[in-house]
Amino acid sequence: MTKTFPLLGLALGLAVGLDLGTVARADDRVALARGIVEATVTKNLGTAFLQARERSLASLSPEQADRLRPELDKGFADERAKLLDELSREYAQKFSADELKQIARIYEDPVYQKFQAVNADPNSLASTITKTAVTRMMNMLAMATMAQQQPGAGPVPPKQ
Repeated sequence: MTKTFPLLGLALGLAVGLDLGTVARADDRVALARGIVEATVTKNLGTAFLQARERSLASLSPEQADRLRPELDKGFADERAKLLDELSREYAQKFSADELKQIARIYEDPVYQKFQAVNADPNSLASTITKTAVTRMMNMLAMATMAQQQPGAGPVPPKQ
């Protein structure tokens, strides 16, 4: 019976060691994913939020805007942190460490960064084209919904 305890201890030790290895690999993947999310999603989200915040505050007096800005920024920071954590964990589950490293290399590529910069620039023609198309699509959806809510309304005729 005394020989059983050392074997049991060895088995438990191996199990814990394997489990810690799995946890370490998962933590590595979360860290890799976090770097990707920080460099992409949350960076672009931050730029978009600042622009939207200022458009939203433009109708207020400067004093009101100054009082509200810190509250909005704190709310954004909280939501950004949640997004960063949740996306990092999700990507770590969906992708291997090698896949995450490959994704990171893509985002680090100078040509891809140039592509992203053009799309992120609110004054670029690419952004204007995208915003215009999205606005048209949203208007189309709103018109279709409104037409369906009116009695006897048929489908929205196509624009010619």
